[in-house]
This record gives sequence, C-alpha cells and structure tokens, in this order.
Amino acid sequence: MKKLVLLIFGCSFFTVIFAQSGAAFKGNSLQNAAYSVYVIDADNGIVLYNTPQVSLVPASVMKIVTTAAALEILGADFEFHTQLGITGKVNAETGLLEGNLVLRGGCDPAFYSEYFPEHYKGTFEAWVAALSNAGIKSIRGNFIVDLSQMNGTSVPGGWLWEDIGNYYGAGVSALTYSDNFYKIHFSSDAEPDKPVTISRTEPAIDSLNLANNVTSSSVNRDLAFVYGAPGSFSQLVEGSIPKGRSDFIVKAAMPNPAHIAVAEFVKILKYNGIDIQGSILYVNASQSKEITLIADKRSPALRDLIIPLNKESINLFAEHLLHEIGRARKGSSSLDSSIIALKEFWIEKGIFLKGFYPTDGSGLSRSNGICPRTLAEILRYMYLSSNRDDFFNSLPVAGRDGTLQLAFKGTKLENNLHAKTGSMTRVKSMTGIFTNKDGKKLIFAIITNNFEGTQTTVSRSIEDFLGEVYVSDTVPVKKSNH
Repeated sequence: MKKLVLLIFGCSFFTVIFAQSGAAFKGNSLQNAAYSVYVIDADNGIVLYNTPQVSLVPASVMKIVTTAAALEILGADFEFHTQLGITGKVNAETGLLEGNLVLRGGCDPAFYSEYFPEHYKGTFEAWVAALSNAGIKSIRGNFIVDLSQMNGTSVPGGWLWEDIGNYYGAGVSALTYSDNFYKIHFSSDAEPDKPVTISRTEPAIDSLNLANNVTSSSVNRDLAFVYGAPGSFSQLVEGSIPKGRSDFIVKAAMPNPAHIAVAEFVKILKYNGIDIQGSILYVNASQSKEITLIADKRSPALRDLIIPLNKESINLFAEHLLHEIGRARKGSSSLDSSIIALKEFWIEKGIFLKGFYPTDGSGLSRSNGICPRTLAEILRYMYLSSNRDDFFNSLPVAGRDGTLQLAFKGTKLENNLHAKTGSMTRVKSMTGIFTNKDGKKLIFAIITNNFEGTQTTVSRSIEDFLGEVYVSDTVPVKKSNH
C-alpha cells in the first residue's frame, strides 16, 4: 500500500483519510466541526496518523495532563494529611483544656468522600475518642480551623456560572468535605409543569437559603441546575425533574465545605459531652506550628486517588492535585502558581506544548486549549515511566468501567483500550492506549469541537475510526509541521 495521507479541506475544518490503511475519521456531525488527531507507536514514538495539530478545547482529557504530572512530582505514595491538635495544657483533675482546639485542613480531596467510604468511616468519632484519651472533657479556648494550606480562589475563573453551583463544579478547599456537594431531596407532582417541593437536604445546612424554581417534567432525567457563588449560602435551583417522584436527588456544590465539615464535627463533640467555651474561628494563617498533635488522618495514596478521578472524571480531585503541584514546585497552592508549575514540568520533560493553554486541572473550563500531540506525548512519557502501571490502571477500560463502560462493546477494543474521555456541550475527546492486531501498543488522542448532532454520534465516529486503526498496517507518516 502507498504511504499517503490526504488532507481534504472544505467547509469542514478538515477531513482526514489515511489511504495507506483505509482508516478514516469521518461522520456527518463533523462536517462543520474542528477536530485534530494524533496516533503514535508507544514503544518507539513513531507517528502513525497525524492531522495538522490544532489547539482545541479538551474537556476532561485535561485530567491526563494533571494526574500524570501529579504522579511524577508528588509520587504514587503521596498522602494528604488532615490534622487535629491542641494548644495549652490539660488540667488532669478537671479535664479542662486551657488552650485551643486546632483543626488543620490538609487539602485532602477525598476527606469523607463517597468514593472512599470505609477509609474515612468514623474519623470524627475517632478524633473525639483521641481527645478523650488525652483527658480532655471541655475546652476553654477557641476552635481554630486553619485553612492556610489552600491559597487563592476556590474555583478557576474560566468556569461557567451554570457549572459552579452544581456538584461537578464544586470548588477546592483546605478542608474539603464529602466531595464538596450536598444532596437536595425533591418530590414531584404526577402531572408535568407543576411546582416541586424540597423535602430536605443532606446534610442539613442550617444557614442555607435555597430558592426553588424547579417544576415537574415528562422528560425522564435530571434537568435541574443550581446557581450560587462560591462561599454564598444563598442559592437558586431551577429547571425540571421527572414527574411522579417521591424522592428525587439533585446534587449541588456546598457553599462552604469547611463550615459544613466543622458543623458536623462539633455536633459529635457535643454529643460526647466535650464543650467548647470559646468561638469557632476560621483563619488563613497557619496556627499549627506549636500544637500538640492529637490525630493525623491521612488520605489514600495518590495511586488510589487517581483511580476514581480518571475513571469517574472527578473535577474536584483533579483541581486539588493541580494546587498540590503548585505547592510542591512553587511553594504556593494558588491557581496561577500551580498552572505555571504544571507547564514548567512538562517543558522540562520535552513535551510538545505549542497551543497549550491550561486554565484549570480538570478540563471544566472552556478556556483550556491543547493539541492532541501534547496528550499523546504525555501518555508516551507515562508509558516509559516507573509510574506506568499506576497511571494506566487509573484509566477507564473499554466496555468495562468508568466513562467507557458502554463503549466498544463487542469489538476488538473491548477490555483492550484504556482511555480518558472528555465531553461537554459541542466538545468530545478521547486519549489513551490499546494493542492493535499485530500486538503493538498504540497511543492516540482525538479532540473534536463544535460538531453538529449528539455526543453519541461523535462517539460512534471515534469508535469506528479506532476500530479501523486497530486493523490497519502501522505505516509511519511524516509529522505535520503545524
């Protein structure tokens, strides 16, 4: 077969046909879309398929950039620490602490997360027991909540107003709690277009002011959206939920996770008879230098944290890792420092970064820009890394789990292809690795923007293309200079 790559430009951004193999990335939804493709041999880095490299909005495949860097910089054994301590002395006779109780948030993204229920089960109760074992029955001083480990804004500036009030748009916190979302329980009328009622929130948030404009609908899916500024306890929920539901749950971003976590802990303290005579103070300057440590709750190891992060595409976890990269390399967890640290790391590793415009760590921002070549080169770097197994084991497996659970069913790529997907309105992307018919490991990256039709239609085009690549002869092509 001839070594020929034909790039046809028309009203579509471009259509790519690989004549040497017959593989083609095509579809009616792509006629007026922008898209870019890159495929390489994992073992030798030879380019097999290559369109002009265009910087496009990546959506959640951005998590590949962040998690790979985190593994390399922080290490697979890295753990976050949430610490409880005291200042002053305890009166052995009365059990009175003549000092403060100090809780130091350690920026643990998984603290009381639903993805690690057993790891954190009973943590607050264990802290109370540790205080009791130290002879503490009451606290004369204040409860100081040290939030100094997280600098700057809780959400990236590029996130949309329609996202940041919902669970997937929850911002970071030095004391993240329960995935930084709460559940709103609705009941809906049997008829459509009727007001619905809120029965409760979980957990209960005493200071929450939640305006409800949600109605019932014949559409059998969640179309309710929550709006609220980060830190604000005034929120609005509007849209629709399915009709005839007695308990329909919508997940919303916690207005202030640290406050809610502390409120839950204080309830348990009081239930066990430990009284705090002073005030609860939230501080952004470290209060932990001269404390007596009572408890140190460690997170699961980083290798374990990135499994739900990539398989379930958890934005919150990715953003926390980005900030931790900034702290490790720049001494600051601010968003700006963290993004600089991320770029500098990949520059040092020789990764192609033309058109790389990161604005967050998760891909939720539409201001992100990246070329498929960058993604493919990062994947190959990780393929050659000592962290290879931990990294690739975190990716969804075609036809098995995560965001690829229903993809590639009945094909040669089922249980073969490991990849991270990304999707948002008019954006669909995928990057990963698979073994082709000849037993060679191939790394690929595909990004599409501004397509017509549905996500399902574009996903089918990606699946069809990768199926053709699987059976194609791996003939090298000349790299594009774009």
